[in-house]
Amino acid sequence: MCLKRNAFFKILFIFVILASCAPKRIRLYGVSDLIRSSVVASALTLQGKPYRSGAKGPDAFDCSGLVYYVFKQHQVSLPPPAEAQGRAGYEINRDGARPGDLVLFKIGSEFHVGIMISGGEFVHASSSRGVAIDSVDAGYWHKRLVGYRSVL
Repeated sequence: MCLKRNAFFKILFIFVILASCAPKRIRLYGVSDLIRSSVVASALTLQGKPYRSGAKGPDAFDCSGLVYYVFKQHQVSLPPPAEAQGRAGYEINRDGARPGDLVLFKIGSEFHVGIMISGGEFVHASSSRGVAIDSVDAGYWHKRLVGYRSVL
């Protein structure tokens, strides 16, 4: 009986040691959601600002300049070109996309980036309307959708 108990505790000890060596992903509830909400709120305050190629705000934006400017306000450093922003963070699927995540499109040979709001809507700097809200499910955007990235 004592030998079985010792063997059990030895196995349990080895299991605990091995489990503690595995990398862990810890989610701090509330903190990430607060940052995401703040990112979205910041982006939404810029609605109606005009589009200007290469502009990084605060008076005008291109798509990557908007993303760069909004995230910089929240101490998240992203490179300004849309293509580089599309490689930042890590890839997520549509079901995993949350407010504050990036959404990436390809229009011709150029990349376009926006910030997810919720329910498939995103805010971006449109060359025809300035900073505006659109849906990834709209025909134009859906056909050009490349993917989603999380940087938070």
